[in-house]
Amino acid sequence: MSRFPPRFDPVFALLREGRASDAAAKAQRLFTASPRDPAAAFVLSDALLACGQVDRALHFAGTAAALAPRDLGCQLNHANLLGIAGKLEQALAVLGKATTLAPTDPSIYSLRVGYELDLNRPTRAERLCREGLTVSPGHHGLRLQQAASLLNMGRVEEALPLMREVEAGQPDNPEAAGGVAHIMNYSPDVSPAEVLAQHRRYGELLAASEQQPPRDFSGWPEPGRLRIGIVSPDLRTHSVAWFIEPFLEHHDRARVEVYVYQTNFIADAVTQRLKSHGATWRIMDRVDDPQLAEVIFADRLHILIELSGHTHAHSLRAMHRRPAPLLITYLGYPNITGVAAIDRRIVDSVTDPPVPGESGPERLLRIDPCFLCYKPPRAAPAPAPPPSIAAGHITFGTFNTVHKINRKVIALWARVLSAVPGSRLLLKCNAFSDPDLRADMHRRFVEAGLAPDRVEVLGRAEQLADHLALYSRIDIALDPVPYNGTTTTCEALYMGVPVITLAGEMHAGRVGASLLTQAGLKELIARDETEYVSLAASLASDRPRLASIRAGLRATLLASPLCDGPAYAGRVVSALREAWRQKQSEEFRT
Repeated sequence: MSRFPPRFDPVFALLREGRASDAAAKAQRLFTASPRDPAAAFVLSDALLACGQVDRALHFAGTAAALAPRDLGCQLNHANLLGIAGKLEQALAVLGKATTLAPTDPSIYSLRVGYELDLNRPTRAERLCREGLTVSPGHHGLRLQQAASLLNMGRVEEALPLMREVEAGQPDNPEAAGGVAHIMNYSPDVSPAEVLAQHRRYGELLAASEQQPPRDFSGWPEPGRLRIGIVSPDLRTHSVAWFIEPFLEHHDRARVEVYVYQTNFIADAVTQRLKSHGATWRIMDRVDDPQLAEVIFADRLHILIELSGHTHAHSLRAMHRRPAPLLITYLGYPNITGVAAIDRRIVDSVTDPPVPGESGPERLLRIDPCFLCYKPPRAAPAPAPPPSIAAGHITFGTFNTVHKINRKVIALWARVLSAVPGSRLLLKCNAFSDPDLRADMHRRFVEAGLAPDRVEVLGRAEQLADHLALYSRIDIALDPVPYNGTTTTCEALYMGVPVITLAGEMHAGRVGASLLTQAGLKELIARDETEYVSLAASLASDRPRLASIRAGLRATLLASPLCDGPAYAGRVVSALREAWRQKQSEEFRT
């Protein structure tokens, strides 16, 4: 609905004041008085959503849509609530009908594209982008989504130029610059210097677009207990959650007080498990970045750690407002953010080897021997024997996200299979549940010279245990370049599968080396593509060694620092205390 009668003004006023419960009560009375009024149902759904009552909000959004089937606003509100509730197919059905009401409205196409991507259907999303751009040529939002769709199809070579075109059309827009920076991490065709410069450009544009008065932290006392905040949109079934949980679970509560700022709408069983570890938990899924920054500032933290970088639904504009004296980026993004307010980035000495006189933005805070801690899933089956014993041939594989599979990776893995006659390649990721994408990826490997029967592409497994069980079909895992795996590498190692990695020049390309070092498999770290192929072929030819690795790798991993949660949490807290001490010696002004 574009306009509401004046009788609803008090509800909107209460919502602006943050009095969601009072707004919902007022809206309920208005709806009870006029149950056939779509505006009353619409406003009630809005108020209930502000209260966090998603199911009731969805009910009344549906009521408004049914009462006003030709009203575009009611249909879009209904689709939005269906999306928030996770009912994406139903949301798409509503949006399909909305398209007939406003066939040239690019916002409808944009919503449809977003839901198709959430459903791991990037080929449909990309087609919708092209369709939307025919009726709204040059629409920046759709072009940005088209770039994201292409990245989700493993076509970074097409996504990056398109994203650069979007940036060229919006040269002062930091978000466009950030989109280019994000995609650059996946490209094998850009230099580290180019990637760094692009991230700095984002920070410069952000600073120019949003001037921030300095905050004065001079009254912040030396902590008895260090007050640490964590902000993330990924505190759910997501790779970030697996790696932050050991800190939440094992931090010393006598030395540290933890605040968590959950910025995602989606809360699931993993969210509930993370909440059980005793942090003060604030749900920030309905506030904007300025509001988030003020909530954090009011908590008087000493250190704030952000976990998303330039990934989806990040809070970098809140970080730009420096809501805590010491800001650190960690875990969810393999590069600097470019935000001048962020002081440190957590890494280790393998991912980011020390260099003489190192300095620069987001100074490195090394948590050696490894910047990660992996908590193996309880659902994991026991490692199976190498599948080559029964199959009679070696199977290479990767379960990495399709973003990391580019034309150079395809050519490299084709070389590996060519060096091992009769070998097979098994690819799996959620996006391959899209049959069009699955067929496209298979075709690309065939075009690289592999026979069709040597390549198998699988989509999503329903349960985590089923996903992990599929490692029983892989003899040797192949790490992508220039962006290595993290969760997938840990899973492979835990399931007894050795991984071949190529140590690159940037953090994203050296995580595999860090993980293999912890697993006692440094000999599987290649220095270049030729050695990568050689290492894979050599290991494939040594069946007794493969069997030995398979039998002992899980125990080795569990005994390593990578899986020692209490020791890891202790190292993190010690490093953060030292970083705080150094920061406190400076003037707390930005």
